[in-house]
Amino acid sequence: TQALMPWDALICTSQAVLTTVRVILAAEHEYLAWRFGQAVRPRLPQLPVIPLGVHTGDFAFTEEERRVARAALCLAEGEVAALFVGPLSFHAKAHPHAMYAGLEAAAQQTGKKVALIQCGWFANDSIGAAFTQGAARYAPSVRAIFADGRVATARDQAWAAADIFVSLSDNIQETFGLAPVEAMAAGLPVVATDWNGYKDT
Repeated sequence: TQALMPWDALICTSQAVLTTVRVILAAEHEYLAWRFGQAVRPRLPQLPVIPLGVHTGDFAFTEEERRVARAALCLAEGEVAALFVGPLSFHAKAHPHAMYAGLEAAAQQTGKKVALIQCGWFANDSIGAAFTQGAARYAPSVRAIFADGRVATARDQAWAAADIFVSLSDNIQETFGLAPVEAMAAGLPVVATDWNGYKDT
């Protein structure tokens, strides 16, 4: 309903965002047409899709940095470190059951030692307890490591120490998903859900 010029744009970070914005604009147009008549044809902004990016240099680690990071996290030689980065919330980010069950199956089938670094933060103690108890119950062969993702040193150690990245996001607000891009910048294989903004990343 505001004055727009042909060069005005609303940048969408993914196809998921673009689809959402189009639905919202269509609903608003329908409302305006109902209120003022079908002749109402508001100008729409351009809707370019421009993904977010990362500074790749922040995720380039030397072999020595990797060795130090793995030692700090007590990762043994040959222990495979899977990494999840993001809010540790089963209702607002990703329910961890699929990740726990998948890594447990991988550990059982390969016979390898597997550790899961969950680098993030809990909104409260009860959610933290649920994650801790869930890891013990559904991935008993996988060593659970929790790192505070709000601390830069802990984040850097987690990225440097990891062998693979896992993020099985299943919520409705994953409009882009920056962590898989960060994982690729760190040179890690990515296992992620084909879901929402993750479809683009």
